[in-house]
This record gives sequence, C-alpha cells and structure tokens, in this order.
Amino acid sequence: MKKHITVLFLVFSMVFISCDQDFNTIGSDLVGDEHFDFSSHEAQLKAYSVKTDEVQTNNLPVNPLGIYNNPYFGVTKANFVSQVSLFTTQPKFGTNVQIENVILYVPFFSTVETTNADGSKVYALNSVYGANKESKMKLSVYENGYYLNEFNPLNNFQTAQRYFSDGSANGALINFENLKRGNDGNGNSVQNGTRLNDSPNTAENDQFFFNKAEIIVYKTKFNTTTGVLEYIDANDVVLANQNDPSLRVVKERLAPGIYLTLNKAFFKKRILEAGSANLINNNEFKQYFKGLYFKMEQLPGEEGAMAMFNFSNAKLNVNYSSVNDGAPAGTAATSKTLVLNFGTGFGSNSVSLQDYSYSGAYNSGLNASATNPSFGSDSKLYLKGGKGSVVYIDVFGDVDVLKPVNGQLVAGANQIPDELDQLRLKGWLINEAYLEFYIDKTAMAGANQLEAERLYLFDATNQKSLVDYTFDATTNPNIKYNKLIFGGIIERDNTADKKGIKYKIRITDHIDNLLNSTDSNLNKNVRLGLSVTENINYSNNYYYKSPFDVNNTPTISSDDIEYFPLASIMEQQGVVLHGTNPSAPADASKKLKLVIHYTKPN
Repeated sequence: MKKHITVLFLVFSMVFISCDQDFNTIGSDLVGDEHFDFSSHEAQLKAYSVKTDEVQTNNLPVNPLGIYNNPYFGVTKANFVSQVSLFTTQPKFGTNVQIENVILYVPFFSTVETTNADGSKVYALNSVYGANKESKMKLSVYENGYYLNEFNPLNNFQTAQRYFSDGSANGALINFENLKRGNDGNGNSVQNGTRLNDSPNTAENDQFFFNKAEIIVYKTKFNTTTGVLEYIDANDVVLANQNDPSLRVVKERLAPGIYLTLNKAFFKKRILEAGSANLINNNEFKQYFKGLYFKMEQLPGEEGAMAMFNFSNAKLNVNYSSVNDGAPAGTAATSKTLVLNFGTGFGSNSVSLQDYSYSGAYNSGLNASATNPSFGSDSKLYLKGGKGSVVYIDVFGDVDVLKPVNGQLVAGANQIPDELDQLRLKGWLINEAYLEFYIDKTAMAGANQLEAERLYLFDATNQKSLVDYTFDATTNPNIKYNKLIFGGIIERDNTADKKGIKYKIRITDHIDNLLNSTDSNLNKNVRLGLSVTENINYSNNYYYKSPFDVNNTPTISSDDIEYFPLASIMEQQGVVLHGTNPSAPADASKKLKLVIHYTKPN
C-alpha cells in the first residue's frame, strides 16, 4: 500500500506538471529496471445496456424545458410544474391596490462573450440543444391544479414523495394537463382556463424561442389614473414621446432568459386579494396556490429546441402600487413588489414531465442487448440521459471454476471470477488502471449529433461513488470539469465538427483494492455502472420507476437495481459506444477495455 501511495503521489504531481491529460505507464523513474518488470494487462469485461424507462424527476437541480429531436436517440418533449413560495409571508398590501405588472424571469445558463462600449453584453447560451437553437415553439404557462406533496401520504408522511417522468406517483398517473388552471378573463382561476402569458408580444407565447439577447429593463412610473406604466427619464419625468426607444433610460440589464409578462387581473384577484388566511405561511399558500405549469408545444415546420434551467434562480415578481395602511389622507401610492420564489431552497417542490419517443435504431439496439444470448458481449453500448439508458459492467468476467489455496489455484468455485483470483496471487504494484470507451462514429456521424460531454462511472452494487471519484479533489474554473484525474471527459478530434473519439475513466485505486487489499469492504468485485452526467459534482441517486432485474429473474432479488445517478436524469444528451465485441473487424481495437499498468518485482 505504501508503494501504491508513492506512485499515486507522483501521478498527481505529473497532472500539474504536464499539460497532457493522459498518463503514461510509470515505473522507470522510480526504481531500476534490474529489480522490476513494468508491463500492462487487459482484463476481461462484460457490458450491457439497460433501458431506464420512467425515472424519478421531482426536485431536480436542473430541469429541461422544450422539444429536442436527437438525430440518433429520438424526440423528448419536456414540460415542467413547480410550486412557488412567498418570499415574505403575511404581506400587507395597503389600500388602493393596483397591479403594475407581473414579471416571470428564468435565466438561461449563459456566458458573456463581449461587452460593448455602451455597457451592453453579448451572450452565448449554454446547455441548449437542437439543430436550430432558436427554433420557435408555443409556450403556455398555467396555474397548476395539483398539490405536490413533499412527503408520501401513503407512508404516513415518513418518506419523501417520488414523482416520475410520466407524471406518476404512488403507482397512479397524474394528468397535469387536465388539471391545469388559468385565467377566465376576469382574474378568476378556472380549470382549462386561458394561459397566463397572454402578452401581445408573441415571442412570449405563440412564437417563443430561446433568445440569447440581453434583456433590457427601462425605467418606468405607474400612472394610477390610467393604470399603465409610462417610460420616464433620468429625473423621473414622464417622456413626452412614449414610442421612441432611444429616449428611454436603462434601469437594469439582465442575462438572457425566459422573460414573460403575465396576466395582471389574474394575479390581482388570485394573489393580492387572496385573503390573509391563505398568505399566513407558505404551507397554507401552497395549498391555496399550487404553483405554475409550463407547457411546450411544437409548431408546424419547426423542429423545436430544448434548454436546461435551474429554476431556483427564477423569480416571479408581482409589482403593484398602493397606499400604506394608516397613511394620512392624500398620501400618494408607492410602488412595491411581492416576490414569489421557485426551488427546493425555498421549500417549493417541482416535477420534470418528460415525454420521450425512442427512435427505431435506439430501441432496437436496447432490445438486442436485453436478448443477447452471449450476455455482456454486445457490439454497441447505449447511453442517454433523462428517460434513456445506462450501461452495467462486470469486471473480470464471471467464470468461476478455481479458487486459491496456499498461494495456488485449485479446482473449486468461490464466487470470484477466475481471472481476479489469478491476479490477486501476482503481487502487482498498480501504477494506473483505466477503462477506455471508444465512440461508435458511424452511429454518431450526423452533423447535429452531439455526443455527451462527460460520462460517470459508479459502484452499481452499492449505488455509490468509486474511491477514485471520491479522492479526486482536482477543480476547474468550469465546475463541470472538476475531478479531472477521474476523467470521463470526451476527447474530440481536430475537424471542424469536433467529433468525439473516446472517453477514459481512471479506476486505479479501485483496481488496487480489488487485487491487493485484505479488507473485505474494499476488495469486493462490485458491478460497475456507467451513465452520462450533466454535472460531475452530483453523485447522489434517484429511483427507477420499475427496478431493473439484472438476471431477469421473475421475483425480486438482491440483484435488483432500484436507483441510479441523478446527474444522468438531468442530462439530455447521449452517446453510442463500442462494446466488448465490435461487429466490424476494423473496430476491433476500439472495443471496451480495462487496461492495468503494473510493476512486478523480479
């Protein structure tokens, strides 16, 4: 173990000395060749793809919204439903209350490319998918008519409630579409009412798209006589010409995002006139106003696009003017804001509703993997996020006819693969061990077929992170590229399309424990799981709606897998990999492999 720690320290040093992300076999720099033998070994593997079907999607850190036609995998339509909470409970609205406007703002993930001389910024959007990222769609926002439980009522509220991608909970489907509520035109909430984003600006509803332009908010003053907002100058004087944009004064600049003007009459009657009992605390408020339902629809001739959102950053501002209670007669009304928040950080539950249609090629490939008589020797492996697929890997195969006795292998099964038994007797010092996954370039050849940016390898037997993941403390300015040594980041070619070549994930400590540790908690040969990941920093798990039975047995057994990485559910991309047995001879060198570089004392 001490020798392994020494090697590991030198490997870490090499990361910061060299710009090359790939390590070479080490050894000659440590000791003389006359005492050690430096070599490598390629271990046996079995790998197979598994369709996830419906997956748990409540309270995701990041949620998809939109329509994404993935050229290889199929079409995903993602809607979203969320509670909202009062930033300030028991609000006092005063008298002569008038709604100024209601603004919903949900920022995109974006980065600033340049800043102009006038202070305006040019942005690039991140985490937007589709052949045309500005494809038009129909966006509708309704009041949600279904109360989202935080805890499961069927279990006496002792466990967290799970909602799944099809909108189901506790074995029953919830039809959020039929339960949607909206405005009847008089500010009342009615089932299947008109949508709340009813602005005459069609970019907010019937011709919505993911606009990367900076959002500019101008200074205004509410006219209590006319009931409209008027543009004002730097001295708060109403502009004589309300139609000339060049005269307007910038109040604030916002990063790109969903920016909607919602129906004023609805929010005045439904929120500001709700009555104090409904606003006394957020428990009462969420029972009364159950949140918002975001619905995306495809337009004729438009393919659609999909963006990822952190709704915890969203704000729903109900801007109004009123006179404070108890103010002297003749006191002028002042502008105020009631803030409604999204996200679990504010106690608001949410569900990502994902309707996914598998493509013919993808569906056939998954079915072929499930029925392959040579279990684990698939030619292709399929990974996709959301309601997609994951891969499971058995290291060292499963042949078990030998067992070690007094340092020798003799006939007799011990529930340990023979190859692992053999390697444990060799006393190797493990310098580096890694899994190498080559991308099937034929399957991923389309110009708009973007491969998943990163993969995540985990302990699928115990549903937890591997030791190599846990001990990798490397960081990056872009947090999605943390844990560089552990790896899993796509390697791309130098062509204009930057097509993916392969992924490499290092499991040096895991393999060293398997071969050399005497601790039964560390040397167990666990099944490995592989998934796409939206963010490598998330390692916790969410549930399958239907547990996956690894060995296809008809009853529940210890082999059943109930949950898998949350980060895979958040991601919407995918990739096709070469398996352990590529079908084309030319791809034989690209098969999935586990390479172990070791030092063997002579």
